[in-house]
Amino acid sequence: MSAPKITRLRVALVAAPLANPIVAPFGTVRTRHNILVRVETDDGAWGIGESWGNFPPWGCRDRVDILVNVIRPLLVGQRLDDPSRLYWMLADRLRALANQLGAVGPFQQALAGADIALWDAAARRAGKPLADFVRGGPSRQSVDVYATNLPISRPETIEAMAAKGHARFKFRVSGDDLAIVERLRDARAAAGARPLMADATQSFRLEMLRPLARRLAELSLEWLEEPFLADYLEAYAKWRDEPVRPPVALGENSYRLDGFRRILDIVHPDVAQPDITKTAGLSEGRDICRAIIAAGPRACLHMYGGPIGLYASAHLTAAIDGMSWLEMDSMPNPLFEMLLPEAPVVREGKLLLPEGPGLGDDLLREEVFENFEIR
Repeated sequence: MSAPKITRLRVALVAAPLANPIVAPFGTVRTRHNILVRVETDDGAWGIGESWGNFPPWGCRDRVDILVNVIRPLLVGQRLDDPSRLYWMLADRLRALANQLGAVGPFQQALAGADIALWDAAARRAGKPLADFVRGGPSRQSVDVYATNLPISRPETIEAMAAKGHARFKFRVSGDDLAIVERLRDARAAAGARPLMADATQSFRLEMLRPLARRLAELSLEWLEEPFLADYLEAYAKWRDEPVRPPVALGENSYRLDGFRRILDIVHPDVAQPDITKTAGLSEGRDICRAIIAAGPRACLHMYGGPIGLYASAHLTAAIDGMSWLEMDSMPNPLFEMLLPEAPVVREGKLLLPEGPGLGDDLLREEVFENFEIR
């Protein structure tokens, strides 16, 4: 029996205003955006994916336009036989245009969302949870997560996250903050022996950070994330060679397997962080995760978006042996309230995977693809 044909690709751009804007090194986030992709086949199968659209907010339009004008015509009429085959076909066809526009990132992010939707549809047709479908056998039903994007000025948020079931905590910090060590010391006091991380969002210069290396190491951070510009690999390599320092993490801004091989070869990071809505999709994301694990660093999927990206990342984490903690946005995020009928469940630091085939039964509110901007 031949595989069904893809008949439709729909894209929804969801905008959710924030009651309390997020101040980041790049600017202030006043609205959270989410780009959702739905593929449908002629036998009634369907699947949902998410493309990265975090920041800047006006960048979402590029991803939507690529999905609608480039990926949709290439996918409609194809058979849903193997998501990986379709991913590599699309990657090959998109490459020249991405180079021509100087827009490798937006093209890869759009492709990632379509790829997740294809895997979800294929797993639903097979009647298997996505993790089991990716692995080819039974997988875990929960994964270790950490609460992310906690404001360093409010170490008391640790207990608020703990009340939600979290056991690991990551704070956002800035290279412009002269009291950064003292603030992290307060966070360590609030966390006690529980795992603590810091995300610098590319805001340090090497000469600024070096004098702080020993003091930061004394705080027993699990990692310091993206302290330097993501493409300044020479700075990361020099930081790696500091005799005493906190572990270093990066990867959310690296693309494709070749990009991760480069940071593994040059930086030798302690933690590598692919984002399957941004850097690779599921098809290449699983190859990247296996390459990271084989090379030695911890493989921790980056995820700061919406619920589809979170659950897709959780399924991939569950499907591959040796994966470490998954990032989880746990501060107030209206996207989750707008899109999900039920909030994610975290118990003792573990996110429970939804029951059912694909990403899970009844994952999104039924009206999602009716009430938002659809193309």
